[in-house]
Amino acid sequence: MKKNLLFTFLILFASIGVSNADQYVPEFDKMQILRCEITETIYNNDNTQVSQTDYHRLFRLDDGTNTIYIQKERPSRIYYYGADKVQYREQSMTDDYIMISNVTIDRTNNIYNATSQITYDNMDYGSRRAVAEGNCKIAN
Repeated sequence: MKKNLLFTFLILFASIGVSNADQYVPEFDKMQILRCEITETIYNNDNTQVSQTDYHRLFRLDDGTNTIYIQKERPSRIYYYGADKVQYREQSMTDDYIMISNVTIDRTNNIYNATSQITYDNMDYGSRRAVAEGNCKIAN
C-alpha cells in the first residue's frame, strides 16, 4: 500500500514538470518591431512643468497571440490589442517612486499617447502626473 502511494506521488510530481514544459515561449525574432520617439512632460499638482524628456521605446508586436512586449517584457495589463490600436497599462517601480501609465498606440496613424501617475517615496515631491506623446514607425 505504501509503495503504491509513493509511486502515485512520484508520477504526479513528474507529470507537473512535463506539463510546464509545454508553455508558450515567445519568438521575438519573428515579431514586428515598432519604434516610438516619445516626448514626456512631468507636471506638479498645480500644473507647473517639472521636466521634459525625449526618449525612444521599442515594442515587439505579436499579432498571433495579441500581445505587446516592451523590449522583451509584457506590460502589467493589456486592455485591447487590435489592428487599429493597442491599449495597455504599465507599472514601473524604483527606489524613489512608483509610476503607473495608461498607454495607447494608434497603429493606424502610428501615434503614441500615455498618461501617468507618479507617486514618490519622499513626501516633499508629493504626487505628479506625466503626459507623453510620440510618433512610431515599423523598425524591421
